Amino acid sequence: MLRILVAVAALAGMVQPPSLSGEWSATVAAPRGALEYTMYLTHEGPRLSGYFQSQYGEIPLKGTVNGDDVRLSWTMMDGAKEIACTMTGKVKDDTIAGTATLGTIGEGAFRAERTGN
Repeated sequence: MLRILVAVAALAGMVQPPSLSGEWSATVAAPRGALEYTMYLTHEGPRLSGYFQSQYGEIPLKGTVNGDDVRLSWTMMDGAKEIACTMTGKVKDDTIAGTATLGTIGEGAFRAERTGN
């Protein structure tokens, strides 16, 4: 019986968090107004890659996952100037929520909800 409990405990420690791969509806509450995107993620180990899609085109993004901590980074254009952006937050079930920093423009809430597989 003890061996079974030890085996179950070992397997529980090996359980991977759910994959974040798929389609998400994402909103950034930016200082100049809400930015809405469809976000596509590929989750491989601790790494994330993908892109935001909007009526203005696609923005590549990359990131990491460590437990329920998520970090994403991307670059967007503000006129002719590139703005480095980051998001740090937490994943819970089918939601990623945190704070996005948009270069020198400021920061705002970030929220993404899974919309597809």
